Amino acid sequence: MKKTVFTALGLGALGVLALAAAPASAKPYPAGGVTAKEVAAVLQAKGYKAEVTRDDSDDPLVKSAADGVDWSVYFYNCTNDRCESIQFSAGFDLEHGITYSKANEWNYTKRFGRAALDDEMDPYIRYDIDAEKGASSEQIELAVDTWLLVLPQFVEFVGFKP
Repeated sequence: MKKTVFTALGLGALGVLALAAAPASAKPYPAGGVTAKEVAAVLQAKGYKAEVTRDDSDDPLVKSAADGVDWSVYFYNCTNDRCESIQFSAGFDLEHGITYSKANEWNYTKRFGRAALDDEMDPYIRYDIDAEKGASSEQIELAVDTWLLVLPQFVEFVGFKP
């Protein structure tokens, strides 16, 4: 028990130190959200591809991939390419899809990333970020890090083989 408490305290102290150092490197973005170029820059700095393009609604879109899985970042409520929110999204074309019950299991047991099914019962995982009141490179980095933890868990959960 004591070892667990000391380990937790030690990890907590490391977290506080990491957060204390982070703001010096964080780049705040102007009010109104983020741009596809800013998100792409964060992805590229982390070593991921980031192709900036447009979606079917002519909103910005960033295409990327990790561990053999293609995924995208969609942008919403945009004014002059600065967008109030973003959504990380990946879909998986499975031979038999999954059930609503399986998707609900994910949504009930996982805190980050929500599952959805298309009309063929193929699963999608989505993770939304609100940047309307302001954002920074640090916030986007954290979102990318969270997404890249959630994505492989979902891939395993639905049985997708990249």
